[in-house]
Amino acid sequence: MLTKDIKKIKKQIIYRCFYTGTKETDLLYKKILLNKIDILKSSDLKLLLDLFNDFSDNEIFKFLIKKKSPPIKYKNIIKKIIKIFYLK
Repeated sequence: MLTKDIKKIKKQIIYRCFYTGTKETDLLYKKILLNKIDILKSSDLKLLLDLFNDFSDNEIFKFLIKKKSPPIKYKNIIKKIIKIFYLK
């Protein structure tokens, strides 16, 4: 993936993280995603953007706190996000 494309995807993810709609996801996204976005691979970034486009913040939050099982397509990115959270 081109560097220009990666930068565009990162900007879209960052924008999405700032406009979530709930305090829980605001805090979670800022702590996990915004501070650690540079450690994600380009394939992870693309998948994360797809996740944001396919699900509401409440649904993603439920995936992250394991109240709801994510679709198979997103299981690995959810696991990575959870792992990043514990790395702090």
